[in-house]
Amino acid sequence: MSFFTSGLFWFLEGVLFCIFILAVRAWAEDRSIPMPYWKWISLGAWVFLAGFTLAFVGTSFGEGEPAAAIRGGILFGIIVVIAGAGLWRLLKMESSQGEEKLATETEE
Repeated sequence: MSFFTSGLFWFLEGVLFCIFILAVRAWAEDRSIPMPYWKWISLGAWVFLAGFTLAFVGTSFGEGEPAAAIRGGILFGIIVVIAGAGLWRLLKMESSQGEEKLATETEE
């Protein structure tokens, strides 16, 4: 368990998070999805909520409270899934509108 409190763990955690951000940026550029600052903030809030859910479940199991872990995991899990679906639609919505606008502009 001392690995999770070591500097190496947090270093690897930071490296993986940076790779995640670069991958999201490349994914958005590849699909021509505009990513203004408010979309990055929304994505960051969702990632924080998903991380909180995992931390809550892990901590509750670690403290010997499986009922709280299960109930909290279900509740926060549903919230994360719904928020993730909403964020996905929000990210894809503007890109599809942009593609339609681009298609109509090229036809004229």
